Amino acid sequence: MIPTFVNTAPVSEVVAALRSSGAAIVTSAASPNLMQVVAAELRSGFDECALTEQSAFDGGKTNRFNQVLRASRGAADLVEHEWVISVADEILLPHCANYTVGSMTAIEILPGEDGQALHRDDTIYPIDLAGLELQIGVMWAINDFNEENGATRVVPGSHRYLRSWHLPNLGEWQPAEMPSGSVLFYLGSTWHGGGANRSQSSRIGLINTYCLGWLRQESNQYFENPPHVARHLSPSLRALLGYTPHGSGDDEIGTFVGECDGWLDSPPRDAWRDDRGQLGEDSHVSEQMGS
Repeated sequence: MIPTFVNTAPVSEVVAALRSSGAAIVTSAASPNLMQVVAAELRSGFDECALTEQSAFDGGKTNRFNQVLRASRGAADLVEHEWVISVADEILLPHCANYTVGSMTAIEILPGEDGQALHRDDTIYPIDLAGLELQIGVMWAINDFNEENGATRVVPGSHRYLRSWHLPNLGEWQPAEMPSGSVLFYLGSTWHGGGANRSQSSRIGLINTYCLGWLRQESNQYFENPPHVARHLSPSLRALLGYTPHGSGDDEIGTFVGECDGWLDSPPRDAWRDDRGQLGEDSHVSEQMGS
C-alpha cells in the first residue's frame, strides 16, 4: 500500500516513507475552500483545451493544460505549499543548491478514459544513477481520488529498479486514493500513471514536478510564465520557476544582468542559498589562488 499520513505528521516520517516506498500521501494538506477555488479557476482552461492533447499516452478522454498559473491564482498556493517545500528540500537539496518547477499540468480524466501507460517521469534525462533523484512529482487531489474515478496508480518500491537493467512488476500498482486537498508525493524514478475512470464524473488533479536546479526544466517556464506574469507572484514562487541563479559566487549558472520584473539576484529562502561546498566567495580567493 502507499504510505499515508495525516497533515500533522512529522515531515521526517513522510520523507522516510517516500524514500522507502517511492511514494507517500499526506491527506487534507490544503483546505476544501482552496480546492473549490482552484477547481473553478481551472475550468476555463479545461474547456479551452477540450481534448486537444489526445494520444496513446495522454489518453483520448483526458483534458490537460500547462499554463496553470495564468488560469488559477489559487494554484500558486499549491505550487509553493509548505508541505511541498518541506519534502522537496529533503529529497532534492542534497544534490543541488536550489531546485525549480520542471512542469506544471492540470489534468481532468473524464468518464470512460482507460488507464494510462505506467511510466517514470525522470526518463526525460539521459542519466540513471542509483540513489540520485533528479526530480519529484507532486499530485494534488482537486477533487476526491478513488480507484473508480481514475486515481493515480503507483507501483510502490519501483524506484529501486534502474531503467537500464529491468522493469519492476508493473502489475503491483496501487491506487492513490485520497480526499480532496490531499497530496501524493512520488519520486521521479517511481513508476506510476493515471487510472481508468469508470465513474460518472471527472477526476481533477494538479501535478507539479520539481527538478534539480542545474537541470533543464521539462516545460519552459519562461514562456509559460513570462516576466509580466511572474512579477505578480511571490519571490519564492518566482525562484521555483527559475527566476534566480543556481549556485553561488563564481559557480552560478542561469545568471542574468539587466532589467526583469521577475528576476531575483539570489534565492529568497535561506536553504536555497547554501553554498553546498562550492568555492567562489571573496573569502576563498586566496585559497583558490593557492596562496
